[in-house]
Amino acid sequence: MKDERMISEIGSVRTLVDVALSKGIEDVVLSPGSRNAPFTLSFTALDQVHCQSVLDERSAGFVALGIAQQKRKPVVICCTSGSAVLNYTPAMVEAYYQRIPLVAITADRPSARIDQGEGQSMRQQSAMDNFVVKTVQLVEEHRAEDEWLNRRLVSEAFEWARLKGRPIHINVPLSEPLYGTKSWLPAQRPKLTIEQGSHSFAPELKLRLREAWKKAERIAILVTQSSQAEACLEPLKRLNEDPRVAIITETTSHIHHLGFVACIDRTIAGLTDDNEAKAYVPDLLITIGENIISKKLKAFFRSNKEDIKAHWHFGDDVMDTFEALTILLNGHPRPILDDFAELEVKSESRFGIRWRQRYFKMEALHDDYLREIEWSDFKAFQWIMDFVPEDSILQMGNSSVVRYIQLFSPLPRVTCYGNRGVSGIEGCTSTAIGAAQAAHKPVVFISGDQAFRYDSNALAVKEGIDRLRIIVINNSGGNIFRIIDGPEQHEVTDAFIEKHDPGSIEGLVRYHGVDYIKAEDEDNLEQGLFQLLDPDRTRCAVLEVFTPRIASPEILKAYFPFLAERFA
Repeated sequence: MKDERMISEIGSVRTLVDVALSKGIEDVVLSPGSRNAPFTLSFTALDQVHCQSVLDERSAGFVALGIAQQKRKPVVICCTSGSAVLNYTPAMVEAYYQRIPLVAITADRPSARIDQGEGQSMRQQSAMDNFVVKTVQLVEEHRAEDEWLNRRLVSEAFEWARLKGRPIHINVPLSEPLYGTKSWLPAQRPKLTIEQGSHSFAPELKLRLREAWKKAERIAILVTQSSQAEACLEPLKRLNEDPRVAIITETTSHIHHLGFVACIDRTIAGLTDDNEAKAYVPDLLITIGENIISKKLKAFFRSNKEDIKAHWHFGDDVMDTFEALTILLNGHPRPILDDFAELEVKSESRFGIRWRQRYFKMEALHDDYLREIEWSDFKAFQWIMDFVPEDSILQMGNSSVVRYIQLFSPLPRVTCYGNRGVSGIEGCTSTAIGAAQAAHKPVVFISGDQAFRYDSNALAVKEGIDRLRIIVINNSGGNIFRIIDGPEQHEVTDAFIEKHDPGSIEGLVRYHGVDYIKAEDEDNLEQGLFQLLDPDRTRCAVLEVFTPRIASPEILKAYFPFLAERFA
């Protein structure tokens, strides 16, 4: 067999074919048509695939079902657009109830042409949803990001077909021209697999993971917002003693330990030189948890994804945040981590030590910077973080609040929560009140002024509110839009993007019968924090902290260059 073949020049087709081969597809049953010609040209060009043509899609589906029934492997059926798709449904239904992994690839008109009088077109994207285990709609590839998305969607679909032993549907919009070809070689990319083990993973998988762990020289374990993280603390402490391993945590992970790398954004500040940056990129990345706060870490790992040879994610869903995911481990991480912690691995790698040294040095530089800056959001957060009581719950507002808090070292015995599932500003105050109702310890909520205004009606909820202490940073608007790049270039930013509002929230607070405290500088803030967090306080109170609108974002922007310059 020649290594190089001529297949369709259409990106989405090439991606799908590449993944199909990596998943071991050997049989393809094609039906005649023009819209699916790119797939016909591609699959028939490959020696490792046996292709046959069956005119009637109903019959084609059942022929493929018979092959898959005997081989117990996924078989592809592929047809043109329109009503041809519906003719697959009898075989797909039968495959669903027989638990046979048929893979229906249906060619489609471009999305813009559906319902616009185009021939052989209909709404076929979800035509088989009732009897497939997974449906995916590919995009036409114009950017590298489109190719990454398609590869992830197709890989995930094939994996669910394998795991569930049931059919999947991949719908592919295709624009003309359809018949162009160009040379192709299989992509040398890590392939995604999904492994399930709610209580225990298969022994063969555990052995494979153990061997990969022993061979890795640069290991990063990233722990984010997760209900499983706290149960993993003990094995993570032991793994932290391995010089190859860096344990990186976010505030929402609820796990802290001396030597774990927190404060990600400040730790990786200045990692721009390619050679220096690569020294902090893992060859094995393990992630535990869901959404990640740090935009800087996401950008850093994505820009160096070619060096991440394996990414294992513990979770329920495929989350390829860094575009390098190789294994989804659908089960609890504790047994696997315990297993790794028992292994003795000899290595000269200092990857974990390098991360920890940078973290501690940046912590010292962080303190230097705070001593130099004037009154601002950053300075206010320094005071606030010093006052948050131990054994309390810290509820974080979204946008700038959660990002400022993540620049400070974790507080002893303080658990941090925030609405980071979608990261909207609505409901932050209401969530904090609900937490105060259910918690048996102090709850402190920190919010921005606009987010507080947005959810101010939450103060009308009286049950449990007396256990809540609220701090509102009032920098006269949505100051996050002065931190991120872009908005400052436009004259409409003040009124329409940042929504500049110099007013106080005092009237809103007093309207709801809640105590109000005000702070405008460091002395006021110290006094206000003593009042707000007085253990003898029996009523809810809001401390409004006024900070400069223009200076605050500039002070934060100068922080990261300061760290990078002093670290060097």
